Amino acid sequence: MDYIISNLLASVPKGMWESIIIAIEGAFGSFALSIIILTLCIKLLMSPLDYFNRRTNKKMADMQKRIQPQMDAINKKYANDPKMRNQKLGELYQKEKINPIGSCSVMLISMALTLTIFITLFNGMNAMASYKIADQYEKLQIAYVSEYANNQIDFDQEGKTIYEICLPYIKEMNSIEDETLKNQILETANKNVEEVYKQTKQGFLWIDNIWLADSPLKNSIPSYKEYASVARLNEEDKNNEDYEKVYNQIMEPLKSSQGRENGYFILVVICAGVSFLNQWFMIRKMKKEGNKQNSGLIMLIVMPIVMMIFAFMYTTMFTLYMITGQIVSLITLPIINLIGDKVDKRNEKKQIPTDRLRRI
Repeated sequence: MDYIISNLLASVPKGMWESIIIAIEGAFGSFALSIIILTLCIKLLMSPLDYFNRRTNKKMADMQKRIQPQMDAINKKYANDPKMRNQKLGELYQKEKINPIGSCSVMLISMALTLTIFITLFNGMNAMASYKIADQYEKLQIAYVSEYANNQIDFDQEGKTIYEICLPYIKEMNSIEDETLKNQILETANKNVEEVYKQTKQGFLWIDNIWLADSPLKNSIPSYKEYASVARLNEEDKNNEDYEKVYNQIMEPLKSSQGRENGYFILVVICAGVSFLNQWFMIRKMKKEGNKQNSGLIMLIVMPIVMMIFAFMYTTMFTLYMITGQIVSLITLPIINLIGDKVDKRNEKKQIPTDRLRRI
């Protein structure tokens, strides 16, 4: 039987985002830093479009504010005639050279691009987490039996997975009748596993395992169910009792010696907090511009909750992506607003008649 774990490990994920993450990790030696750097690059490359989108929306809001009295008059006059009301509003937009569709197009392009990056990068990070946690376990299986097999394991067995190759050695180790000898062999196997785990684990700051969430409710050594979920085992393999027994035999001693709580919800709280600040600054800016829509207040509550749920449910890698993106937005928003204000002031000066400028 072919186990999906080895099918997965037959090759490193080849997607665009996975390849970029691996390349950056190769330069900096940390997957956590690689996702932070990648997010910074994405946000900086997206900032011109973000600026253009905000400027277009502000321009449309200013125009709407300027013609609001005329719109109110039309709405009042043709309240009982929707067809005529829409016609008159269209004529007003045409007269004032206002194109709502053009403004929406910029916003839709920005949203579509942002959503595409979010979804594809999310899938890429999930694939990377699946590969890395499965790759680590495969190395631990080899470490577990290597000394018992005198490091002469034949891995070049066509059609066989690492599990199938290592399983006969594990069965032999478990069937040794001399308990003293058996305990010595298993103790040596556990020490080898511990050494390989130290070499292959990926942590970041207080996080012991970046492929799991920052949570005190999770051990940094995943349980079989957590492993099966992250490694994307199919249903048959998830329910394979022999596979689960081997996993527990290798990982349970490791959990006792190396495992600990994988975090303290710090990144979860930071993710929600930064999201709240982002929404709060946006609402503040909208109020200054005279926009009193209630949608901003709704997002002030909803977005932090959504971010907190994502941070709690998914890997630390994905949480770092969300936090970095939110922080970059917090930093760039005032800069974009400052540039926009300067452009507005410059345009206002250009509109002042020449004779008035001379008097000034």
